[in-house]
Amino acid sequence: MPPARGAVHSAEIEYAMGNLDLNKVYAWTPDDYKVSQVMQAYFANFIKKGDPNGPGLPRWPAVVPGKPAQFMRLDVESRAETEKHRERYLFLDQKEER
Repeated sequence: MPPARGAVHSAEIEYAMGNLDLNKVYAWTPDDYKVSQVMQAYFANFIKKGDPNGPGLPRWPAVVPGKPAQFMRLDVESRAETEKHRERYLFLDQKEER
């Protein structure tokens, strides 16, 4: 069987909690630990001050009503990206309201 590729359901939990080393199923790399540290820093900043941004972190932009939303892609080189499928989600939201 080939090794697993890509993220599995709930894979973010180890990253968010900072306990990658407790899950022996994966061969965690230094990049995994870097992503985990960034994720934890955003969470801690948000919990402490209601703003995920802080020293040494790529800027996480606030959502501005009426403009395309930006989201953070947490990765080895984390960055803000602009949503690309807004119309689709607005359409799906309409269907739920009926």
